[in-house]
Amino acid sequence: MALIYKICPTALWRDAQQLGAFRGAPIDRQDGYIHLSTAAQLAGTAAKHFAGQAELLLLSVDEALLGPALRYEPSRGGDLFPHLYGSLPLSAVTAVEPLPLGPEGRPALPPAIGAATAARSAPSDPAGHGWRTKVDPGLMGLIGPVWIRGERHARRYGFVVEPRHMNRSGAVHGGMLMAFADEVLGRTSAIASGGRTQATIQLDTHFVAPAREGEFVEAEGRIVRQTRSIMFLDGSLTVGDRVVATAHGVWKLRGEPRP
Repeated sequence: MALIYKICPTALWRDAQQLGAFRGAPIDRQDGYIHLSTAAQLAGTAAKHFAGQAELLLLSVDEALLGPALRYEPSRGGDLFPHLYGSLPLSAVTAVEPLPLGPEGRPALPPAIGAATAARSAPSDPAGHGWRTKVDPGLMGLIGPVWIRGERHARRYGFVVEPRHMNRSGAVHGGMLMAFADEVLGRTSAIASGGRTQATIQLDTHFVAPAREGEFVEAEGRIVRQTRSIMFLDGSLTVGDRVVATAHGVWKLRGEPRP
């Protein structure tokens, strides 16, 4: 689950609970969208906009539940911030925590946010963070390596963004992200089908935000539905708590499961 965050006065949250949705603070309504932050952006948001304010809450939001109303757009310092064009449904809020003021008058963020971001980010040394890889003689061996972590049925995959993965705009090339998504969903399908041979029928990829050189892109596949010969999957490509792309695909299953 990829989380984004909203700092909210307690009174506004109480209003949202009565209305059944959070419609934004005055600045949100003025700008036409609800301002949100990733975990990496949250400290800057708290210091710039909420210093000295008491009675604040931190809302954790599952961005996968917001759909196309959520857009990543340039804001402070040129960074891409999540903006929600519409009301925030309460069903997308996974946690609500108080934000007390710290000794310097800034909201004190929960330690778990920084710890979780660090744990999910394995920059230049994935092996030192518990990731492993194996030799791949095919395409992924040329553009990888692909790193792996977790058990068979709860496995995550990742790659370190290198200069050879970049486009002329300084972001990871869409072709690289699509190849990685195809690999991740294909491996997920193979494991779920007992090792049956398979072929990609369809792969739809939506690019949400750029990934930059030196970042670690992670992904995991999810089985949506399975028939005797067809597997439907989706997945998200993330850098920390920032969604880079989403993918939805269909795989044709062939042969019999491996013993």
